[in-house]
Amino acid sequence: MINLLFKFSYLIICTLILSISVYAGSKEEMYKKYTGSPEYEKMKTLAGTWEGTSSMGEEGEKVTVKYEMTSADSAIIETLFPGTPHEMVSVYYDDNGKLSMTHYCMIKNQPNMVLKNSNDKVIGLEFSGGTNLKSENDSHMHALNITFEDDNNIVQEWIYYEDGKEKGANKLKLSRVNN
Repeated sequence: MINLLFKFSYLIICTLILSISVYAGSKEEMYKKYTGSPEYEKMKTLAGTWEGTSSMGEEGEKVTVKYEMTSADSAIIETLFPGTPHEMVSVYYDDNGKLSMTHYCMIKNQPNMVLKNSNDKVIGLEFSGGTNLKSENDSHMHALNITFEDDNNIVQEWIYYEDGKEKGANKLKLSRVNN
């Protein structure tokens, strides 16, 4: 009986040790920093606060944009016009190794965009579908081009569509305030 009790205790202890080591390994993997596509890695360099001007509304309107890393660096949250009535959020991520984003727009739809083109200076994203849109003819942000002038200055050009055609563009000229 003592021998059986010893074997049972030994089995429980081995199971606990194995469970703890598997948990520790998966936890370590879960918190490992994410490395993505070259375009995603370029977007990660934007983390921090940016200020500048927007062509939306009044020409030269002051604007703030914040970029934050989340989810073990596997997503980037961009907050446009934080704390204003037209605050919007975009979330950038890699989808099967390709930079993608969802824009939560003040016109109450959520266009998805995927990488269309890129080089050392420009990342271009284009509409790939979305939610709260009956069709591509509904008003929505259709494309975004981000030009990296240098490490501390970027220009965003948001292309707006209505009735299936380009209706206008909003340019944000931004300079880094802090990381």
